[in-house]
Amino acid sequence: MALNDKPCGTCQHFDPVLRGTNKGHRPTVWGWCAKKSVYPFAEGPGQKFPDGVQKVPSPEMRAEPFMVRVMECQNNCTEHAPRMPGLSKVDLLKKMNEQNRKPGVSTNG
Repeated sequence: MALNDKPCGTCQHFDPVLRGTNKGHRPTVWGWCAKKSVYPFAEGPGQKFPDGVQKVPSPEMRAEPFMVRVMECQNNCTEHAPRMPGLSKVDLLKKMNEQNRKPGVSTNG
């Protein structure tokens, strides 16, 4: 019997891979499992990591993504948690870009 029967795209740990288009960013069918992946040392330009992810300890080390598909079920996954309502990653990046364009607005907290 499977431990999980829900698609990865319905999980709060699903971090979609985005593709840039002439109309902005668009999610693909792939994503990182934020719970099982080890992310790069720092975010690159235009990137936003989910809160609380594990990162490699130095910039010289490589990330270790655990890639999943939006409609795929990881049958042995014990980490699935229902996605909470809120901004999508696309909307979050759009909001960050808009704030960066406004004069006098800082996104450094």
